[in-house]
Amino acid sequence: MKKKIGVWGWWQGNNLGDNWIRHILESYFPDAEFVPTSETNFSEYNYIVCGGGGLFIYDVISPFDQIDINVPFGIIGMGAEFEHESNLAKRLADKADFFYVRDKYSIDCMHLAEENTSYDVTFLKPLDILPREKVDLDSVFFVWRDGHELLKNRKFNAYIQYEDTYQEWVKRIGYNFSTIRKNDFQSNEYDILSLMENSGFVISGRYHGIVAAIQRGIPFVAIDICPKIRALLQECGLEEYCVKISEIDKIDDLIQKAKDNIESIREREIKYTENANKILKIQMENIKYCIAKALMPLKVIYYGSYWMGENDVVKVMADDLKKECEAIIIDLKAYSEMPDQRIKSIEPTPNGTVCILDSEKVIQDIQKYNPDAIILNSGGLCVEKKLRNVLNNQKIDLIGISLSDPDVYPYNGAKYAADFSLFYTNSKYSYFNQYKREDVNIKLLPFAASVSHHYYMPEVHKKYDLVIVGHARSERRKTVSKLTEICNVGLYGDGWKNGLGLVSGEKQVAAINSGKMYLSFSRTMAGFENVKVGLFEAMACNQFVITSYMEELEDYFKIGEELVCYKNEDELIELVQYYLAHEAEREKIRKAGYEHFLREHKYQDRWKRVLKDIYILKGLN
Repeated sequence: MKKKIGVWGWWQGNNLGDNWIRHILESYFPDAEFVPTSETNFSEYNYIVCGGGGLFIYDVISPFDQIDINVPFGIIGMGAEFEHESNLAKRLADKADFFYVRDKYSIDCMHLAEENTSYDVTFLKPLDILPREKVDLDSVFFVWRDGHELLKNRKFNAYIQYEDTYQEWVKRIGYNFSTIRKNDFQSNEYDILSLMENSGFVISGRYHGIVAAIQRGIPFVAIDICPKIRALLQECGLEEYCVKISEIDKIDDLIQKAKDNIESIREREIKYTENANKILKIQMENIKYCIAKALMPLKVIYYGSYWMGENDVVKVMADDLKKECEAIIIDLKAYSEMPDQRIKSIEPTPNGTVCILDSEKVIQDIQKYNPDAIILNSGGLCVEKKLRNVLNNQKIDLIGISLSDPDVYPYNGAKYAADFSLFYTNSKYSYFNQYKREDVNIKLLPFAASVSHHYYMPEVHKKYDLVIVGHARSERRKTVSKLTEICNVGLYGDGWKNGLGLVSGEKQVAAINSGKMYLSFSRTMAGFENVKVGLFEAMACNQFVITSYMEELEDYFKIGEELVCYKNEDELIELVQYYLAHEAEREKIRKAGYEHFLREHKYQDRWKRVLKDIYILKGLN
């Protein structure tokens, strides 16, 4: 039976803004049934998406106030107007697969964390920006909202500061514009663009009238009839163009000011729209993944080998994979004296191995576990043609991961990556310069860290000014020698003179935590620059991170705001000295880097991307 998705929201209303939201969501959920808020029994659905908007104006409404909703669900674009008296929203967010709130003001009203912040749903597919030369500042789109219904509520009554000033608004608008297009948004239509036509200015007491102005890149005056309008403009940096319905004396000057400052207004509107669109697209990808995961859970067999104990990256990834799907984890023990019998042969290469799996042994695993996909992680793992044929016939996707590119590419990925349904490289350089896209379905899978394996240990004393966890090399020894002249350096790893030795497991985590700052070397054994796993592990430990500059770093963290980078040894020395002397700045950067790591760079986040790609391979996206 086909799974049934319901999208629940204000669809029964006669409101252009709600219809606009619905139109956007219909494009993302074409097979969903749109359910009005009058329906509170979700038993016939397999998944519910709450369409957001002003559903939680005062507090959580039925049936979401019951918490124990009988189907998996998530919420997008939710908003509030006044502070909630209960903590139901937080409890609901903890249970939901996703819970995205349209502005920071609503976040505060609902007592939620910043990680739930989002934007109005219409920014998923914003209106086209009106070219500057077509902005007619003599033509206004005027959207009035009759506030009498709102006045029946004491909170709105107090907020609006209502006066019956409609005729005065019309008169003042007539003084400032030759063309006026009026609307009240009481409509079954969603096409706001056709209503605005070529208007180059907006005056609106409707939230989505101001949203439309921002997306079109045109000036406006907002009538502050509800908190969500002012909240939007605060985030956009344009609150000065928001006035109460009674502030008639400000209208003329404000209209002229908006016309005079059209360039700066457009700049802020465009920036806000682009950022909202970017964030919403990321969130929508996560929403689709959450729904697919709930309705069509994947089962995978994961093969790998570990040589660095509990904190070995292949082991860490395996543990986080189990948090995202049903995963059968098989340690092939390729680095031990007695490898698993599933390994048919181990062929040495100049910098590693190629491990060929025994087809019959893997087929036995397939018969036992009935997987949707098989993941081979690192260690030169590959398969024979016989097994590839079996996997193709049974529609089991074969996923390969390389964790040591670019160094191992000539002996590993170059030889067998094309045999995989999908192959991931850890290296951006390899992704763009080594793999041949006509032969390989290649994707980038950057390193990350697991909060289960690497974490902040506040009880560990910061006994070192700078800590390094990594093996000694000639170029590193030279740098470290200079650092030891200016500060107290804690050295962990193999080959250091006066070093503290190799560490693994919890001792490695404690070592990372033992310094005020952490230095991450970026050069690989073969001399390539790479964003190393150690950098992410240090971030997971809530560390202030210093590393050598490479352009790729900007894909993951804001340089100077979330970590710091040096381009030569002299600059490294200066940075270490500066940040040891400026603790407040160091702490600000450390905190920002840690928060960004938690948002985006856990291995769970990476696995979501991989599993999403598997869904796409299977046509389930």
